[in-house]
Amino acid sequence: MNYVKYNRALVMMEEQGNQFASKESTPIKGYLKIETGNNKGALRCAVQNLKYYDKGEYIYKLILFGKKGERTIHTIIGNLLINRQGTGETYFRFQPLDLDGKGTPFHNFSTAIIAAASTTDEKEPLHPVLKGITFSENDPFQSELFEVGTDADEEEEQLARDMDLSEEEEEKEEYGAEAAGSSDRTVSKKVYNSFYNEYVLNACAHTCRMAEYYEDVDPFEKDKTGARWKKIVNITNLPLVSPGAHYFATQYRHYIFGAKADQNGMAMKYYFGIPGRFLDEEQPDGGKSGFTYWQPIRGTDDTDGIGEKLARKTAYGYWIVAIDVKTGNIEEI
Repeated sequence: MNYVKYNRALVMMEEQGNQFASKESTPIKGYLKIETGNNKGALRCAVQNLKYYDKGEYIYKLILFGKKGERTIHTIIGNLLINRQGTGETYFRFQPLDLDGKGTPFHNFSTAIIAAASTTDEKEPLHPVLKGITFSENDPFQSELFEVGTDADEEEEQLARDMDLSEEEEEKEEYGAEAAGSSDRTVSKKVYNSFYNEYVLNACAHTCRMAEYYEDVDPFEKDKTGARWKKIVNITNLPLVSPGAHYFATQYRHYIFGAKADQNGMAMKYYFGIPGRFLDEEQPDGGKSGFTYWQPIRGTDDTDGIGEKLARKTAYGYWIVAIDVKTGNIEEI
């Protein structure tokens, strides 16, 4: 594994139970931002809605698990800092070639656990709260095809810096406008579209890291996308703001997620497919959310020639939309 070249990964974590939720009606959320380069590593762990203990009866630990040969290994990265509202960000430095001080490299660890640990009873077992997949080399669907390239990372970092600068400028403009009382100068409004784009990309990356838990499918005889596909039955994982997509995915109890690789094995496009027939009433949002391309499933795609429109209306297939892996833009095919 090359730790000289700069790489960044965002690991979305999934709730393992709400026993330690600050508000039981709200899910516990968290993510890891892992950066490596020049044989050094940095990790940021952000959490929300964790229960805060005034007397410190429980603390939260970040633990990495993995394999070394046939043996299960683990190392404690450190304790998390949270405020009374149950949110917090904790930063750690590490050596990617020797993560645990025993010569074990970072890529030998595949799973991150945030666990609640009792400070009053040493015999009480740890309570897993959040879990995320940090690395997988067994399935190219995860380790190569869905790896985010360095160029995309640098673009996102520059975008983040630009956003920080925009916030400072906006604060100055608002203060100036208030001091002046009234002015003919037009204050430009901040645009937040980039947050949604990054959210979609993070959700795609998270799906890739969890790919081994999803069913492989090959739904099309002729596939214009050239993608590899996974069937996902948990509709809440669908990250798109598309009421129509969520409705039909719920009606058919699944959707499909795929990616297409470039010549170097890196993902160049993500795809979402929503089940439905080639009917106006089953096209998500009438195509306004990007679902303008439809492909029939195997066994029903011989629709060329006379009766094509009629055949398509009775055949089942998927409405498909593409996601640009660098920008997060939603594109029609």
